[in-house]
Amino acid sequence: MKAWMFLAIKDLSKRKRETLMVILAITIGVVGPLFTTALNNGMQNAFVGTTVDVEYGHLQIQPNTGDTTIHNSESVLSKVMGIKGIVGAAPRISSGINIESKTEKIGIGFIGIKPSLEEKASTLAETIDRGEYLDDKDGNDLLIGTAVAEILKVDVGDTVLLQYRDRPKEKFRIKGVISTGSFMLDRYAIIANYDTVKRIVDEDEANLIVIRLENHEESKRFKTLIQKETTLPNVKTWQELSAGMASMIETFNSISLQTSAISVFVAAIAISLIIYTTVKNKTREIGVLKAIGGRGSMILKIYLAEALFIGMIGITLGTFIGLFLVNGMQQNPIVTEPEYGMKLIITPWISMNSVVATDLAILLTCIIGGIYPAIIAAKTNIIKAIWSG
Repeated sequence: MKAWMFLAIKDLSKRKRETLMVILAITIGVVGPLFTTALNNGMQNAFVGTTVDVEYGHLQIQPNTGDTTIHNSESVLSKVMGIKGIVGAAPRISSGINIESKTEKIGIGFIGIKPSLEEKASTLAETIDRGEYLDDKDGNDLLIGTAVAEILKVDVGDTVLLQYRDRPKEKFRIKGVISTGSFMLDRYAIIANYDTVKRIVDEDEANLIVIRLENHEESKRFKTLIQKETTLPNVKTWQELSAGMASMIETFNSISLQTSAISVFVAAIAISLIIYTTVKNKTREIGVLKAIGGRGSMILKIYLAEALFIGMIGITLGTFIGLFLVNGMQQNPIVTEPEYGMKLIITPWISMNSVVATDLAILLTCIIGGIYPAIIAAKTNIIKAIWSG
């Protein structure tokens, strides 16, 4: 073993309490960024998953300015599905309607979907809380959100009355209750078969086409392709549709970055203080070591090695604890129910790239934190060190 490495280990073993305190600080400095990053990723997935994957889609084709429907929507849908990279596309038709149960009556959005197409274009079918998803052959059957079910005091199998404007009321059966986490779908809309809604609201064309991509990050490129293929200008990406959400995600990222920066700063200060204190308390030993032939480079290596050893131990412990906490929360996701029983499931996750980046950043900080006091030790004057010690 190299002499400088032996002396570094021996020095750390003599100062167990101080060493353990610094290791604890570094461990916390690693756990903090890992946990906040994982939680931030989980929150992004929850919001994007509920709003984009269920409600918005990765892309939307909307009516041209001044129109209420998409002209030749079936033809447009066919052209869209011919574009490679598009997983699914589904037309939607919507309007307002009154819904009435035995005890309550409210105005609500009325959305028509083609169930088989919708399964490929969104994850709506995966949000069934109880009951069943719609079938293409269904007539007067409904999907309602958990919030609407609670307000109307109804459940699967119950019947409600729907009335569009001044037309006669029609009886509908609740086939399924959905819990999407989207306030719009769970609280302000009911869903039925496309042809049924089309008949009731007396519309011939869809007023929205929802599109799902193989890679949602390519939404801007596909927007241009769809505009060119369909000659329809009003195509929106999920980023444009969820500008408010994007702002919120940016806030989460900013908070995560600030937390990580604070953790790294704390680790650097802790390392610097412990090594600086060591240098001050061991002035005479450093002088004697240099007097018997120890060079400045050797002294520098000793204290940099101390910083490196402490950093590696703290990083290893922090990574293990951080991943343990993240794994524990993955087994027990955070379930929020803001209002009327709507659920938002937050499952933290973190990529190995993020773990490695965090560990390297903390390790680099430990080395930088040890450089200044190590240089002071290396430049210590032999005579002054022996006499002042």
